[in-house]
Amino acid sequence: MKPCIQLLLLALVLTQGNFVATAALYKPGDVSTDFTLVARRPFTRPDGTLVPVGGTVHLSDFADRIVFLEWFAVWCPYCVAAAPQIETGIVKYYGSRGGNPQGVPVLHVAVNQEAAGAYQTRTDDFVTKQGFAITVNDYDSKSVNKVRFMFQSSGQPIFAVINGVTNSTSHKPWEILVNQLGYGQLDFSQSILAFRKVIDTVQAGPPPPLTLNTPHLIGSDFQFTLNTTPGRSYRVQGSGNLSDWLTLTSIPGSLIPFTFRDTNPPPNLRFYRVVSP
Repeated sequence: MKPCIQLLLLALVLTQGNFVATAALYKPGDVSTDFTLVARRPFTRPDGTLVPVGGTVHLSDFADRIVFLEWFAVWCPYCVAAAPQIETGIVKYYGSRGGNPQGVPVLHVAVNQEAAGAYQTRTDDFVTKQGFAITVNDYDSKSVNKVRFMFQSSGQPIFAVINGVTNSTSHKPWEILVNQLGYGQLDFSQSILAFRKVIDTVQAGPPPPLTLNTPHLIGSDFQFTLNTTPGRSYRVQGSGNLSDWLTLTSIPGSLIPFTFRDTNPPPNLRFYRVVSP
């Protein structure tokens, strides 16, 4: 056998022996694993838990929200261009509206993918300038960018939208809604409109049974706490005869319990009820 042919065969054997299979990238409709990231700065989870710097952040920490993940590297011009546009077109847009049209909150998570020490000061400055509420790192002492490579094999910024509403009537829990690479873009206006179109399709779960908690008198005032559902509206009503009802106040649904206090109850008996809508 000629030496050149022997070398070719040897090269083929070595190549085949070193072949490593790679997992398929997530696509819309897939269900995400409960992957973890690392808190770059402290933040408070939606359930009120404080996450310290270096704390482990699970995707499941953001349950009952639509999670918008934005991977960036501080040296990437497309990432620098995207950040303020996403802040205006997604974060502030949904923040000012109390969530999507169904009242589902949209939570933005900025994901730093640059692990090199030389870039960390610039990254901190960029995070401060952009005002990211939640910033995490996609690396730890054992791996670098393990999560981003589940979504895109190269390039940045990366945008992923995931449904975290675990009892949604329209989507599966932790379903991938968007997986988009923004490399090469400087104008993200059309992408943002496409993101909104998908985000707006997520339906909230069925409302839980309405409950009135801890009713009690405070002097002559009557007070109770009401658990409500985002996206719904409620009316607190009072009656002296269980037939004629007067609306005392109207409130929008929220994840935060609402405390009602009747500061002007009648001298006689009054019954209370809450109706929606």
